[in-house]
Amino acid sequence: MSKYPPISLDYLKALTDCTGIYQHAVHSVPNLKLGYTTDDNARALIVAAKHYDLTGDPSDLALATRYLSFIHYAHTSEGYFRNDMSFQRNFLDEHGTEDCYGRAIWGCGCAASSKLPENVSIVAKKLLIDSLGRVGDLESPRARAYAILGMYNFLQQNEDTNGIADKITALADSLVAGYATYHDKEWHWFEPYLTYGNAILVHAMLVAAEITGKKSHKNVAMKTLGFLTDTLIVNGRLEIIGNNGWYLKGRERAWYDQQSIDAGYTACLFAEAYKQLRQKEYLELAYTSYDWFFGKNRSGVWVYDPVNKGCYDAVTPWGLNLNQGAEACISFLLAQLAIHNLEQEIESASKNPSHGGFEQNENKRNYDDASDNSKRKRSARRSSSLAEQCKD
Repeated sequence: MSKYPPISLDYLKALTDCTGIYQHAVHSVPNLKLGYTTDDNARALIVAAKHYDLTGDPSDLALATRYLSFIHYAHTSEGYFRNDMSFQRNFLDEHGTEDCYGRAIWGCGCAASSKLPENVSIVAKKLLIDSLGRVGDLESPRARAYAILGMYNFLQQNEDTNGIADKITALADSLVAGYATYHDKEWHWFEPYLTYGNAILVHAMLVAAEITGKKSHKNVAMKTLGFLTDTLIVNGRLEIIGNNGWYLKGRERAWYDQQSIDAGYTACLFAEAYKQLRQKEYLELAYTSYDWFFGKNRSGVWVYDPVNKGCYDAVTPWGLNLNQGAEACISFLLAQLAIHNLEQEIESASKNPSHGGFEQNENKRNYDDASDNSKRKRSARRSSSLAEQCKD
């Protein structure tokens, strides 16, 4: 039996009305003044679809349908997705942001490959296909990563009749190009800074490498995975890059505020790394990241709210940011679903040891362990230094 609370969509439902999910909350009360975003509805669609895969619950189907309807309404004839909507249901922008586009592709890809009824999932499939023409225009690394994840998930259950694998290859190549531009002996990253949602970039490279099989994609995935691990795991706990200054190459990192989105994405990253690499280290790191929500963070506070099943927005030097917006709630649920699925697969493997399960398996390891180990040795001194900075 898991030591963690069971999955509950109660707070997700509390933030959702007949239009979609509200973007923000005042404490745990939906803030109608700030309306909705496609960003949040796309990620809420992922949660609802994944939870429906587990439960088949009609209420999950109703949520997924509502979020998908919002994305459908946001979609433009040019293949963009408008993002900001007022409470009066008026869109406030024409094309949305690149991140909005990437998240919409991510949501549609997950829904298109889920167990949602075909008459629902076909809408997600069509939205993704009709928007593929904009993939090559993306310049934001995170937008590229979201789009990779969406297309990767789409291919898990759908035939590639639109050159999707080639589009994944092109986006992954662009991330590799960024890595080639900015990395050096001590800095193994796609950009000259670490800001928000960093784990999504590595997550995308891992799944892209699975699709493309390109050595350059595998190598960059492993090098950035090691670098991010060494940077974020300090003194045995997750230390998210603070948004009050971020972490610019060659400068001191910011320790606060630590946002829930990063803990959620990091837990999902390590869960994916464990599934692909079959190394127990990544299972432990997934739990370490998930434990951030349950008090094992720099301020020692519970970010998960056991009363309403929501999640606070961030950890600050003074404790919690007491607002519980959509992004925090969804990020926690994404992590919770990832951990739940890991536990289910491990339990299943333990009952059927002949199937191999999640034990370390040399035949299934796709990456160069020797290269990764040497990288870890090179970064050990830097990680030790970070640990000294982080001591309470």
